[in-house]
Amino acid sequence: MTAHPSITAAADQGSAGAACDVVVVGAGAAGLAAAVAAAEAGAAVTLIEKLPGLRGTTSWSVGSVAAAGTRLQQAAGIADDPAAFAEDIILADPRTAEPAALVQLLAREAGPVVTWLERLGVVFVGPYPEPPNRVPRMHNAVPNGRAYLRALWDEAQRRGVTTRFDARVVQFLRSGTRVTGVVWRDAAGREHPLLARGGVVLAAGDFSGSDAMRQRHLAPAAAAALPINRNSTGEGHALLEGVGAVMRRMEAVYGPQLRFPAPPREPWIHRLPRWRWLLRLSAAVSAHAPRALITPLIRQLLLSQMGPAPVFLQAGAVLADATGKALPADRPAEALALSPGATGWLLGDRALADRFQAFPNFISTAPGIAFAYFRDYERGRPDLVRWADDVGALAARTGTDAALLAEALQGRSGPFFALGPVCAMLTVTEGGAAIDAQCRVLDAAGQPIPGLHAAGATGQGGLLLKGHGLHLMWALVSGRTAGRAAATRATAPKNEENVA
Repeated sequence: MTAHPSITAAADQGSAGAACDVVVVGAGAAGLAAAVAAAEAGAAVTLIEKLPGLRGTTSWSVGSVAAAGTRLQQAAGIADDPAAFAEDIILADPRTAEPAALVQLLAREAGPVVTWLERLGVVFVGPYPEPPNRVPRMHNAVPNGRAYLRALWDEAQRRGVTTRFDARVVQFLRSGTRVTGVVWRDAAGREHPLLARGGVVLAAGDFSGSDAMRQRHLAPAAAAALPINRNSTGEGHALLEGVGAVMRRMEAVYGPQLRFPAPPREPWIHRLPRWRWLLRLSAAVSAHAPRALITPLIRQLLLSQMGPAPVFLQAGAVLADATGKALPADRPAEALALSPGATGWLLGDRALADRFQAFPNFISTAPGIAFAYFRDYERGRPDLVRWADDVGALAARTGTDAALLAEALQGRSGPFFALGPVCAMLTVTEGGAAIDAQCRVLDAAGQPIPGLHAAGATGQGGLLLKGHGLHLMWALVSGRTAGRAAATRATAPKNEENVA
């Protein structure tokens, strides 16, 4: 699969030194939010990232976040509050009511986080409706999820956050039960101890890119699915387990989902300059221009980052594996995940393609915002569409077995299409460290491990974030909360050992 280009930063932004107030591990949305929040609170912060740039899962996202009580909602005359938001989070998956303090934290802080991000330069459009939210709560960053990384990175640099890229944290430093810092390894293999007076914030992502951890914790189909972000290899989870942190819902996943691979070339909408006036103009156009003008722009995002909607299979499209063998239609993503390479094709004939040219028959959707139809894929993603007059020619174009393909398309007449390749993708794993409302990591007795915080997927705490826009908002809320909490300890008078 073709990865999105990274937002690349300099390999070394100054010396990390031997001590600082707060160490943040991971430079995704959660880690950057933690670093900026801690620096805003007056802490000296060192940010450590194993990759050479800002390539976290957020960089793959459309950029949607759910929030209640925002300026955009008020401007649209929408009455909303955190209590109603919390109820709808639980409605999406009632099992997530268990960590009630974390649900309340997410619902309460989401609105202020949107305000904070706007101040840092993120431009939003919306809010848009999406079930099970009772009112429109979906806020989309312009142009996509990388807007969060860029704005937070700029602010981190402005506030003097020391940054180390190509650096891996290999262990915690400890004094008794307290985590007092980290040991990190540079690209040359040298190890460096770094003390953290206020604490360590672990924001290292999920474990979807770790073959061993997927096999250990997940059901077979989820374990076999292709991770969207192969860099999410679970080092943070391993570090947490090593100091006695309780890990919750390690078996839970978001996916598998059917997704198309990224386009060979990044869409032009992703390459727009990050000038604030241009972002604001784009937001104003999105908010006020006729839908006929806006829809083609949104479709660019759909074609580059989304997958087929269930309605396409329900209407008769055939999902086949990489050999051309038809797969069961009742749980298509799981069936494809357990097939060779977790990759296959969507098959059909001209009659089916002609049906999927107008609402309600769409291939992909951003609910309530835009839809992409078969002709949009033919024009915007020709790399995904193959036509042939007969089964033999289609088999040659897809590298499949002609006999299996003929069986899959039995009863239909040509010409035939193959849409794909399509992949069974694992979006994120949901398991992470148990934490409290200050994002302090908890041990087996339910007590905070002094000096240790976790945020984002590393510290999801048992939440099952099934609603759209919740994972990214949790990363931002938990990161900001953890950064503030660690900074508070660094700048407060020294207390007894058991105060985290």
